Amino acid sequence: MPQYNDIFYQNPFVETVQPVETVGVVDTLSCDSVVPSFITSGFNGTLSPLPHMNYEILEGWNLALLGLMLLLIVLNKQLFPRQFRQVLSVPGGVAHTNQLLREWNPMRSFLCVSFTLGYILLMTLFVQKSCVVLSHDVLRYNTLQVFGVFCAVTAAWVLLRHLTLRFVNWLFDTHDTFDRQMTVQYSVSIFTLFLMLPVTLLLLYNPTKYFIWIGFAVLSVAAVFRLVLGFLETRVSTKMPSFYIFLYFCALEIAPVATLVTAGLRYFGNGSVFQ
Repeated sequence: MPQYNDIFYQNPFVETVQPVETVGVVDTLSCDSVVPSFITSGFNGTLSPLPHMNYEILEGWNLALLGLMLLLIVLNKQLFPRQFRQVLSVPGGVAHTNQLLREWNPMRSFLCVSFTLGYILLMTLFVQKSCVVLSHDVLRYNTLQVFGVFCAVTAAWVLLRHLTLRFVNWLFDTHDTFDRQMTVQYSVSIFTLFLMLPVTLLLLYNPTKYFIWIGFAVLSVAAVFRLVLGFLETRVSTKMPSFYIFLYFCALEIAPVATLVTAGLRYFGNGSVFQ
């Protein structure tokens, strides 16, 4: 594909101010002397029109996906009002988690499974649009195929976390702890979904880096919040020392997230993860 100079200096992703050119007064006599010579001299080259470049990252299916998220929230709130309130009350303390687990199991509920799928789709959309804005490459990243690849990676990440939690709790024979940790993850994921919906919508209509950093800040706060809640729930339900629980959550939460963020910043900053 041919390269065009200065193609990314005039798009909304790079917020630059174009200098104002001063238009001088042109003498009509000089125009009369220049124009005829220009017309009679002709043009021997070939005109090659530049392709129209569209820097908008919003596509129709993006709004349909956000509409599906809103429908999912309304549907679960109307069909399962008590379960919906109980999941949202989990950050209020261990007593709320105990009451929830006595009445129903979140692992087998439509509410938590559907919100997990919605969380995966929304996070994938946010990551894809962030890649488009940070790389300034609309043609490469803003496609449905790339969304499918990112969605598979996000689903694999969530599944890996689930399997890791299940393996560790099977290893130490702490099944009640596993249910508590998954309940905390469901609750924090739902809150994150609520907060990331408007951020993603603003990013679609105004593709600037400010909304990307706001989104990453929300995800960072959610990760820390999930870490603290998981630590408290695990300490209540198990006799493990607090130091070991802290190391366990550091290996599960902090190390993988820090690795992904560092790799992403290096890729978009230097063009390579290993530099």
